[in-house]
Parts: sequence; structure tokens; C-alpha cells
Amino acid sequence: MNLDSTTLRKAIGRNEVRSASKLLLSAVALVFVLYLATLLPGIDRLVPQTPVTFAAVVTAIATVVVVGLLVYTAPKFASVVRLVLDGPKDVVENLASVVHWLVVLVAVIVAHSGLTGISAPVFDGFEWLYDGIFLLLALPVLAVIAARLYAGLDPSADLIADAIVGDGEKDPNTEGDGTR
Repeated sequence: MNLDSTTLRKAIGRNEVRSASKLLLSAVALVFVLYLATLLPGIDRLVPQTPVTFAAVVTAIATVVVVGLLVYTAPKFASVVRLVLDGPKDVVENLASVVHWLVVLVAVIVAHSGLTGISAPVFDGFEWLYDGIFLLLALPVLAVIAARLYAGLDPSADLIADAIVGDGEKDPNTEGDGTR
């Protein structure tokens, strides 16, 4: 669907755009502050009586905040997809679900990456266990994404065929489900 700026403003609304932009600006600001924190003297020192650096602790805290924001905003991203896209309900719903779960998968990947600094010393010699935990978290999310993409194949193919060839012109060599 082609949306002009007026239609988009009416469909989404000022509060949603403000909220999304505030989250984006917060994430950029957080990354900037983290960069500045890496320049502080002593940040690479170990926390007393632990094998973890202060930088790893700060990164882990920021990671938890970013992951929380991603999980919190995942349904909002799906809602925006529902508002912006115009098409068959099953296609739009599948795409909105894919967007939702894709944001959740990004949260899992960000968590794995951002928590490595504090987990590596803890799992010393057993890093495979740390990776395995996040793999077990990510696989079901990936399975949901794959299932929603698969569920959207036929309706999406029908939508594309109708847009290119025209509605109602069916191939006489295919059955009702689009297979030969």
C-alpha cells in the first residue's frame, strides 16, 4: 500500500510516533553514554573478588535495559504493521506476527551478546552451556517465525498473482489450492 504522509499521520497518530522516536533516541543515547563510559579510567578493572570487569557490569545493565525495551515494543511494532499495511487480513496478520517475533529474536541475540562479558568468566570452560541456553531461547522464536512465514506463503502468493495477472484469472492446470 502506498501511503502519503497525511494518511500515515492519521493511521498511526502522534503519540505512537513520539513513543517510537523516544525509544530510538533513548537507545542511541544509551549507546553514546556507554561509549563514554568505556573511556573512564579504571573501567577495565575487575570488580573486587570477581573475575568480571566494571565495563562488563555496565554493559550487562545496559543490555538488560535494551532487551526489556525490545520485548516491550515488539507488540507495538506488530500493531504499527497492522495499521500501515492494507491487504488481506491473513497476510497482514502473518506479517505483523513475523515482525513481533523478529523483534523478540533480536532481543535474544542482543542479550546473548551483551551479557557475554559477565558470563564468560562465570562459565569459564563451559561457554557452550551459555551458548546452549540462548540457543534454547532462540529456537522456539525462530520456529514461530518460520511457521508464520510458511502460513503466509499461499495468501501472499495469491495476492501477488492477483496483483500481476488480475483477480479471478486462475490457471486451468491448477487445483483450488494452487498446486498441480
